[in-house]
Amino acid sequence: MDSESTGSQQVGGAALSSYLSHLADSWRLIAAATIVALVLGLGYAFVAAPVYQAEAMIQVEDSESSSKAKEVLGELTSIFNKGGTTAAEMELIRSDLVIEQAVQQQHLDIIAEPRYFPIIGAALARRSPRGELASPKFGMPKFAWGGERISVSALDLPHALAAEGVVLTATNNDAYILSTRSGAFILRGHLGLLASAPYSGGNVAIKVDQLIANPSTEFSVAKISEQRAVDVLKHSLTVAEKAKQSGMVGISLTGEHGERTADILNAITQQYVKQNIDRKSAEAEHTLEFLEQQLPQLRAELDTAEQKYNQFRNENGTIDQDEESRLLLEQVSQTQVKLLDLQQQRDDLSQRFAAGHTAIASLEAQISTLQQKQNELNRRVQKLPDTQQTALRLLRDVRVDTQLYTDLLNSAQQLRVLKAGQVGDVRIVNHALPPEAPIRPNWSVIMLGAAILGSTVGIVAALSKKMFFGGIENSDEIERALGIPVYAVVPRSTARKRLQKAMKRGNRGQYLLAGSASYDIAVEGIRNLRTAFQFGMLDVNTNVIAVTGTGIKVGKSFVSINFATVMALGGKRVILVDGDMRRGDVHEYLNIQSEPGLSDVITGADLDRAVVKDVLPGLDVLPQGTIPPNPSELLMSERFRAVMEQLSAKYDVVVIDTPPALAVTDAALIGKSAGATLLVVRHGKDQLLGIGEAVRRLRHSGITVKGVVFTDVPRGPLGYGAYFPDYYAKTAGAK
Repeated sequence: MDSESTGSQQVGGAALSSYLSHLADSWRLIAAATIVALVLGLGYAFVAAPVYQAEAMIQVEDSESSSKAKEVLGELTSIFNKGGTTAAEMELIRSDLVIEQAVQQQHLDIIAEPRYFPIIGAALARRSPRGELASPKFGMPKFAWGGERISVSALDLPHALAAEGVVLTATNNDAYILSTRSGAFILRGHLGLLASAPYSGGNVAIKVDQLIANPSTEFSVAKISEQRAVDVLKHSLTVAEKAKQSGMVGISLTGEHGERTADILNAITQQYVKQNIDRKSAEAEHTLEFLEQQLPQLRAELDTAEQKYNQFRNENGTIDQDEESRLLLEQVSQTQVKLLDLQQQRDDLSQRFAAGHTAIASLEAQISTLQQKQNELNRRVQKLPDTQQTALRLLRDVRVDTQLYTDLLNSAQQLRVLKAGQVGDVRIVNHALPPEAPIRPNWSVIMLGAAILGSTVGIVAALSKKMFFGGIENSDEIERALGIPVYAVVPRSTARKRLQKAMKRGNRGQYLLAGSASYDIAVEGIRNLRTAFQFGMLDVNTNVIAVTGTGIKVGKSFVSINFATVMALGGKRVILVDGDMRRGDVHEYLNIQSEPGLSDVITGADLDRAVVKDVLPGLDVLPQGTIPPNPSELLMSERFRAVMEQLSAKYDVVVIDTPPALAVTDAALIGKSAGATLLVVRHGKDQLLGIGEAVRRLRHSGITVKGVVFTDVPRGPLGYGAYFPDYYAKTAGAK
């Protein structure tokens, strides 16, 4: 179990190491994606319209006038404002009732904007000196370049123009021309005056209050529906309570222009306060109307009660009442007054709420209780003598009607005072001020986001490339899938990269890794190839070795040249043949002439004169020669086979650098004259499908791939070259 767990951990670690190594190799792709994202982010931050945020604060409170009104209407009417007061007021701020008034006041259904140069015009205009009118640029005076302002307070367009709007062009002397989008003239107007003209069966009317612009500067003018303007404004409005149950409501509004945004927000708060005052005044007016309707009726009832009582006294004289009768009279009077007061409150609430409302139900319960008490008092009154009963009843009516009339009269007078001094129960704590800086775009956030996004895209692209287009990363896969042994693993070499860069720059000299850095780990991999190949060639009767690959840039020429070099350094007499007569580059590695060479020898040139002697001790080279029009035909000739036989007889080892096996048939043609063929496979580039196809093509031509050379293997912590550097660094130091 422990061995299985350890094996799983090693496999997982190797996979992780492989991915990390691939990301390290793909640093150029990741860096490029990051740079592109940063450039795009920089461009977006430059051209993006700024967003300003204005803020205001409102306090929702129970004002003194509101409290007095509650006292006038009775304690139970406080239910109108119980629970959710702040939440309700927040919804009122967002309501169409308030927003629509602000839209009308600020003319937000009229859109008038300068026309900017495409893409960058608005950004350039925003960066012009503030308060100054910028001069036209690029010889285009019709565009706005900074400092332009316009304010339109009235606009009426016929249906034919409503959809697309009109174009306003500034002229001299505070005048302007209004035209259609296509350029058709509509009217000429002046600043501050209402201008109108018939157009397309309708009428066009416009009033421009402010116009600051260079002559010929154009403005786009359009009108949207009031409801759409309300919806747009709502979308930019945020209302939230500052702290729970604090009654402090914060209001914020976003927009592209700081001063304009603050003005609009102040209009919203003012309209909200105004409607709150209007609502409170309407409530007081409604209650006052109800009381004034009741006063004449109560006055008539009071007069009737007094008349009946006086008539009874005239007929029966003064009746002495004992203490119990006077106490009973007080109780009856108070109960009757309370009962009538509750009934009035119920009637008032019935006009505001539907039957069954909790406030009405509560009043009904209290009325029922008082009625029961009143019935009990009436039964006590009935036990008195008839004359006392009548006197008590008449006196009760007088007292009750007097109390009710007096209370109602006082209430009406108080409501008149409250109505005249109504200030509402909300107030503006902080007015909106023009914001000094925009909240968006945030350059640091944009650039950080662009860097993260770019690097993420680069990493995903690199990993996707590895997953979907990546090549073989383990030599065992080749051996299992194709049954071909891997003779050597050549680790990735930084010294080799330096040589390749020097060769691309055109520096003079040889670019032999085995010659300039003989203790490099890649050279040691080539030595392993030499050892493995010597044992693998025991059953081969020829000394001609062909080195091919699936495609370009797999390290085929690198392996051929350095393999020939280490064979020569090992005491063999070796010749390196550049068999790629199309794109051979052996001469560039060795800093020799490419002509005469193989193609010239096949067509009749002298072999000895074409061979470059002693490029290194024990190493001769036959370059590619003059590039022929028919390389394949030359390789099929008897002359080519004869040349190979001569070289095989003269040298211990003949190494032929052939063209890629999948690109042309040259590798198969050369392989027929070779005793063994090596296939170079590059780590992470060559896919198993391509490798198998190359092997299949060679086999169809009668050529057996003797072994594989696995090149450019990264030296990760779990990679093939993990233990090479320290060992060979010490060896080199000892030398």
